[in-house]
Amino acid sequence: MRTRLASLAALAGLATAGLLAPTAAFAGNPAGNNGTVKIDGTDADANENNPHVGCTFIVEWYGFDKGSDIISNVTFESWAPTADATLSVDGQTKVFVGADDASGGGSPAGLDGRETYTLHFVGTPQAQQGFHVKMTVNTPGSNGADKKSKVFWVQGCDDTTTDPTDPGDTTDPGDTTDPTDPGDTTDPTDPGTPTDPGTTKPFDWDWTYADPGCAALGVDYPADIPDGQANDVNVRLETNVGQVNLNFHNNTGFWSGNTDFGYLTHPSWPAGVTSYRVVWTQVGGTNYHWQGSVECTIVDGKPVGRTVISDFRTATVSVPRGSSAPTDNVVLEQADDAPVILQTLVAGRWVDVKTVVTDAVDARVTFPKQTRKGTFQYRLSVPSNSGITGTTTKAFTVKVF
Repeated sequence: MRTRLASLAALAGLATAGLLAPTAAFAGNPAGNNGTVKIDGTDADANENNPHVGCTFIVEWYGFDKGSDIISNVTFESWAPTADATLSVDGQTKVFVGADDASGGGSPAGLDGRETYTLHFVGTPQAQQGFHVKMTVNTPGSNGADKKSKVFWVQGCDDTTTDPTDPGDTTDPGDTTDPTDPGDTTDPTDPGTPTDPGTTKPFDWDWTYADPGCAALGVDYPADIPDGQANDVNVRLETNVGQVNLNFHNNTGFWSGNTDFGYLTHPSWPAGVTSYRVVWTQVGGTNYHWQGSVECTIVDGKPVGRTVISDFRTATVSVPRGSSAPTDNVVLEQADDAPVILQTLVAGRWVDVKTVVTDAVDARVTFPKQTRKGTFQYRLSVPSNSGITGTTTKAFTVKVF
């Protein structure tokens, strides 16, 4: 097991001794949703954020608040388009990250914790990219959402399309039945009395639905959902006027098919809301509950998603003439299909360099070769449209010597 910055065993000892106290306010813990989580390969010194890794990889925590109860709970789940794959995890799912304050941010100086994980799959990978995985970490101490999520691709696994715990056909190969015995002479075309196994398959109470959007929660109900189960949906939002809980109840029957539950048209939607976060949903008829953070704002009376670009490098780097700045990996939230554009500052004006290739949730940013000495600045920009706010990152400086 990889050694961490602080021992969970020692932390447990403090709890046993009655010395474990709730997180206090530390001077180095700035207000806000502190902390960054990065998915790395197997190089513990790389300080990277990779959207494509092997089945063994490193997760690193940076810039989290200080406190004895700052323990990050880690979960992994298969994600579309390979959401049907069964996933199992080797590695600690509780990681202590509160040894020091939030100073250092996402830089190496802000490293709070590191854990190595290996994922195993039963299912069929996507042909070019492998298995799509969503990792969620739930860490206390934020003034915003405690949960942070990363969606990434995993390749090179010893995957299988069958359940490795299934022993398969256990018929004794040494069957000593008289070879002259023709065996069962029942007509092979007669299906016999057993019923079609498809008709006796139990209903899956763990079915899932898509993440909520800024305008509505869309639910695609299973066609075989039992009667009497799907007449309530609950949505919790944190708004600029306080917490709002919306209940959608079907008074005349049950929800079915593909149904959208709009927030702003609900009778309980309060006046004066200009911004909000969808943080929790519950749908009657499934054990699955969604929890996360979808940032939204209202523009001209319509809800739009607040676009976020995370993990873009903003520190200054120096490179020799003729080389490029190191590649960067960023995570996108609510960029939809809008282009992600790399821009550079020229004579006081930002001009487009190129459009960055993305897969809607992450992007690998490469920078042009620097042919002249001097200081150059770059940033990422996502233009707004009818569904998103768009955003622009802070500048990244490259000094060429």
